[in-house]
Amino acid sequence: MDIREELFKNQDTKYADFHSRLVPNIERERIIGVRIPVLRKISKKVANDKYKLSNYYYEEIMVKGMIIGYEKCSIEKHLSDLKDFVPLIDNWAVCDCCCSTYKFTQKNMTAVWNFILPYLSGSEYEIRFAVVMMMDYFLTDDYIDEVLEKLIFLKSDEYYVNMAVAWALSVAFVKFEEKVYKIIEENRLSAWVHNKTIQKICESNRVDKNIKYALKQLKIK
Repeated sequence: MDIREELFKNQDTKYADFHSRLVPNIERERIIGVRIPVLRKISKKVANDKYKLSNYYYEEIMVKGMIIGYEKCSIEKHLSDLKDFVPLIDNWAVCDCCCSTYKFTQKNMTAVWNFILPYLSGSEYEIRFAVVMMMDYFLTDDYIDEVLEKLIFLKSDEYYVNMAVAWALSVAFVKFEEKVYKIIEENRLSAWVHNKTIQKICESNRVDKNIKYALKQLKIK
């Protein structure tokens, strides 16, 4: 399959115009305009086949990342491919959509955990990759304490890193309310992440309104 040709067959220029506003650091000319479900369908179709794929278009990078999640191979091959792919991540959408595809993590928790940890000291999107992977797969009884410790000590000036941390903490709150509440109560986060975490928790329909009220009283002014 000629993947670029397939992408252009599914092009929606109005969607491309809309989506380019969501990823403002990507030039409009690099966005073809293909919706995520279609990108997943293409990625599944070509996984494990021989293909040529450049890194120019936003969707080409997205497909390259998704293929890693869909290919049938050893964990060693998955992680080797990820090692090559992570440096290509240059926006939040590619990061988040591809991370959600890496379901192989669930059967290889230790290997993937050890793989993502070094990225916590990397570039903006490398750090976001590690944080989103933690949020997607490691908010479990076995890993929650380690995850929270990493998030607490992760200090950054990068917007997309801090947004990912707040998002991860808000998701963790639903399952581990007491642990995350204590972090907020003890002011263990930067002021921006602290307030953004509270905001995102309060946006959840899975949190009691009385808890939301109590959290709002803890906002840093």
